[in-house]
Amino acid sequence: MDLEKLAKIQRVDAPPFLFTRIQLKIAQENSEPMPLRTVLAINLSFALLLALNSVAIANYLAKPIPTENYVETFNLTSNNSLYK
Repeated sequence: MDLEKLAKIQRVDAPPFLFTRIQLKIAQENSEPMPLRTVLAINLSFALLLALNSVAIANYLAKPIPTENYVETFNLTSNNSLYK
């Protein structure tokens, strides 16, 4: 890459009112409160997602582990004691 060409680039001054306009636009965007309906919809969505995740986890934990089924079916023991 030829970096000498970059040294020949001249700086351009931005219009003096540009920065002020950008700040004003940002201030206007931040000053408007979010509508109550939107806030409620977001909160309801998160609550519903949390409830669905809780139900899914509860159903997952309620299922027996497959290896436990094999132990019960084949009457296997889980201890390594030779003498009882």
